[in-house]
Amino acid sequence: MDLQDEIRKLVGSDTARHKRLIQYTVRQLRAGRDLDGVLEDPYIVNRVTPLERRALLDEPEVIAAAREDLLEQMRERLESLAGG
Repeated sequence: MDLQDEIRKLVGSDTARHKRLIQYTVRQLRAGRDLDGVLEDPYIVNRVTPLERRALLDEPEVIAAAREDLLEQMRERLESLAGG
């Protein structure tokens, strides 16, 4: 299974943990924090792998709360950390 398959598997996950991370990310973005700061937040970093952080960027709620140019920068950075 390649990196993109792993990301697709995580996106839309209905686990309570994943939903809480989406909600936290969206709440922080709407509060005015930048995407990089939110994804580097200890609340996120201590709970997920770089691949799981990368998958957050494909969640519709996160996409709606963030600007597309910032998403692309973070996708590339987190994919390189995940070994892609």
